[in-house]
Amino acid sequence: MNLKEEIQARWLVKQVTNEDLFELYEKGGQTLYYGMDPTADSLHLGNFVWFMHALQYMKRGNKFICIVGWATGMIGDPGGKNAERSFLDEETLAHNVQKIHEQVESVLANISEITGEKFDFEVINNVKFYKDMDYLSFLRTVGKYITVNNMMNKETVKRRLETDDQSISYTEFSYMLIQGYDFVRLHDDHDCKLQIAGSDQRGNVVTGIELINKISTKEETQAYGATTPLILDSTGKKFGKSEGNALWLSPEKNSPYTIYQYFMNVTDEDVERYLKIFSVKTIDELWLIVKTHQDKPEARHGQTQLAYLVTQIIFGTTAADECDLIRKTLYGEWDIVEKINWLDDEQLKSFNKWTWWVIWSWGRILEILISTGLYESNGEAKKAIKNNAISLNEKKISDIWYEISDADRINGKILLLRKGKKTYKSLLKG
Repeated sequence: MNLKEEIQARWLVKQVTNEDLFELYEKGGQTLYYGMDPTADSLHLGNFVWFMHALQYMKRGNKFICIVGWATGMIGDPGGKNAERSFLDEETLAHNVQKIHEQVESVLANISEITGEKFDFEVINNVKFYKDMDYLSFLRTVGKYITVNNMMNKETVKRRLETDDQSISYTEFSYMLIQGYDFVRLHDDHDCKLQIAGSDQRGNVVTGIELINKISTKEETQAYGATTPLILDSTGKKFGKSEGNALWLSPEKNSPYTIYQYFMNVTDEDVERYLKIFSVKTIDELWLIVKTHQDKPEARHGQTQLAYLVTQIIFGTTAADECDLIRKTLYGEWDIVEKINWLDDEQLKSFNKWTWWVIWSWGRILEILISTGLYESNGEAKKAIKNNAISLNEKKISDIWYEISDADRINGKILLLRKGKKTYKSLLKG
């Protein structure tokens, strides 16, 4: 497949400003960029889409620049929000920029290890574009060339003004000018001709192209934009959200097993699409996975492959193997307690790594259900026990006064607490 065919086959593109970009970037030797704001100290699954979009260009010998937007982060993107974002202080922004920088390098290093390919990329903090520019200079350099009428028609602004109780501050209104000027500087300083972005950023991308045509110092003002569609699951829910909370690409914010389990639980209808978007395997290789899955959906072969492949890219092969061990132990055909008995010390360490919970002293089952975070109140925990929703070492617990002790440990090693059918905690004594 050529670049255009592969990006379309993987559902990675929604709109492009000019399809000539595919022919240009198919040849390699060009530069593209994606920008993100450091509103948190980690990316989340929703951001993961652009890694895979950018990868298709890098595979063909193009350089990828990731802009971590310290300057835009100071202001806040109005897109996707019904109210103005809270400002972050400079110390927090600097911390977030550093963490995201490390994360981008880590994910791309994982992809290189998996594919055996080397990629040309650079992470740039856009503070360098603005640190020596005062407000009046920005207005003269940028503000003069984009009309208010134009800015009012951008989708991110229009959505905020659709209802009477919504408004947008001048600060947020100016966001698109800064993002647009980022593109100008990258175009002029790094010969970058393409910005990729989420579909909700199309207006800002076009603003950048307009500014390049008006104020670029280069004779050649060739510039393009390509947007990635908003990823929704088969039920219409926004991809990367779990009960309203982002799933992070940082093991410090949620375990790799959280991501692994998320993909293990996707519907059969989502398997093929997610495999194509979020894996580095070829389309032919993915078709074989999908065919095997379709022949016997109840075996969940597609979900198993998807969960492993995504976890491997985000967290590395070792973490993916550890998550696979957890799945085989908890959800395989073997008796779970017997399987744990067979784990050697290294395997047990891997099993516990993402599921363990340290208990400083054993006690009543009720207290432990609260201390492990499985329930928030005694009332909820009591109700769960009475409804046979709690198991210890795969045996139902019906007594709210049950006292856990060393004698309950599996082969003298761990205790396995289960809530409902799928939520496990392996308990270790501190």
